[in-house]
Amino acid sequence: MPRKSANQLAMEEVRASLPGGSEQRPEPPPDMPAAAAAVWRDAVSSMKARHFTRETHALLTRYCNAMAICSQLEAELARTDLNKLEYTSFLKKLNTTAATALSYARALRLTPKSNLDTRASARDPHRIMGPKPWEWGGNDDTPRPRKMWEE
Repeated sequence: MPRKSANQLAMEEVRASLPGGSEQRPEPPPDMPAAAAAVWRDAVSSMKARHFTRETHALLTRYCNAMAICSQLEAELARTDLNKLEYTSFLKKLNTTAATALSYARALRLTPKSNLDTRASARDPHRIMGPKPWEWGGNDDTPRPRKMWEE
């Protein structure tokens, strides 16, 4: 392991003295319900250590509460008969709460599309993952794909 310079050691001390420490993750607020606190811990542990700064904690709290409510509504929806009037009421509440939670997640950069470091590192879904047309040469063992009319 390489040695650390004096400047690097000094910066580690500064980072450790900042709120949240160098690698600490924020704990959920003490008055948060258990279901929402579980969502908080999942969200915080899935992101980089210092992703959630103090100013994002209120928005993260709202996101966790919305996700906990979504879970409760999904459980109620599963227990309710499809033909009852309550089913549509639960479904509407679930859809609006889920949309709200998704908007919070996007604002917090929790969704896969919004938390990319750079667009260059993203995988293009339209890209061909097989051999490129110029790699179809005749001397390798990869056969050239046949066209529909050649079959």
